[in-house]
Amino acid sequence: MKKVPAQNSSHLRETTPHGNALFPLMLYDASPDPSFRERIGCHWHEEVEILVITKGEALIHLGGEAFPVREDTICIIPSNQLHLLTCELGRRLDFFAVVFHMDFLRGMGNDIVQKKYLEPCLSGAAACRVIDPAEVWQRQLLQCLYGIRETFHAREYAYELSIKIRLLEALHMLVTNTARDQNVAEDASDHRIVTVKSMMEYLRGNCDSDITLEQLEKEFGLSRGHICRLFKSITNMSPFSYLNYYRVQQSLDLLEHSDDEISVIATRSGFNNISYYNRTFRKYMHMTPSEFRRLERVHAHGKERSF
Repeated sequence: MKKVPAQNSSHLRETTPHGNALFPLMLYDASPDPSFRERIGCHWHEEVEILVITKGEALIHLGGEAFPVREDTICIIPSNQLHLLTCELGRRLDFFAVVFHMDFLRGMGNDIVQKKYLEPCLSGAAACRVIDPAEVWQRQLLQCLYGIRETFHAREYAYELSIKIRLLEALHMLVTNTARDQNVAEDASDHRIVTVKSMMEYLRGNCDSDITLEQLEKEFGLSRGHICRLFKSITNMSPFSYLNYYRVQQSLDLLEHSDDEISVIATRSGFNNISYYNRTFRKYMHMTPSEFRRLERVHAHGKERSF
C-alpha cells in the first residue's frame, strides 16, 4: 500500500515506482492516520493521479488553490503538479487513487490522440480539476473509476486490458465534457509552481545550514513578503515550516538506524538547539524523538506498531 501519511513523505518529489515498465499503473486504497492533519504530504510525481474520496471531508491543495472535497469527489492531478491533502484532526478520511504514467496510454510516437486530446487534458496547472458529480457524465465518470478499482483488485484474466479501456473511457468523458482553450499560453500559476519547486529544492539542498529570508530574497530576486505569500499559497506552509518539516523527516532515518545521541541527530539534521528540535519533532510527529526511536525498534522486531 502506498505510504500516504505526512510522516512518510520524506521527499518532495515522489520517486516510488507505480506499477512497472510493462504496466505503469497502480491503484491505492488509503485510510491515513487521523492523528495527522496532512493525509498526503506536499509532493509531486511524473505520473498522473486520479483520486476519489470514499469517506469523509477534507481539503485538497492543488495548483495553488485549496478545494473542499467530500465523498465521491474526483480530483484530477496532472503530471508534475504539487498537491497535498489535509483533514481535521481526528476525522476519518478514506480514498483511492489511480496513479499512472502517460506511457501507459501512448501509442507509437506522438499521435493525434496524444497531441490533440491527452496532453491538453492531463498536462499543466490548467488541467487540475476537482469534480463533485452532479451531472450525468460526472456520475458516469465516477462509476467508471470505481469499475477500474474493482477490476484492479479482482485481477481476472486480461484485467490490464480492461483497465486501459476503462481509463481511456474516463479520459474521453473528461475531454468531451470540459471545454478548454487549447491556445492559452503557459498559465501564470505554472510559473508560480515552478518557482516554489525551486525554493523547495534550495531549502532541501541547504537544510544543514542556517537559511534566512534575506538569502531567499537574494537567491530568487523576490521580496520577503512575496516569497512567504507565494510559498504558502502553493504548499499551505511557510518556507521555514517546510524546512523544519523536511529536517524532521531527515532525522527519522538516523533515529531508526543509528545509536547516536538525540542531540547529535538534531545537529546533523540542521537543528542547532535540541529543545527546538524536540518541540518541532513533536509538532509534526505527535511524539518525542525518543518515543519514535523506541516504537520503530519495537516494529523492527516484528511486533505490531502502536501508532
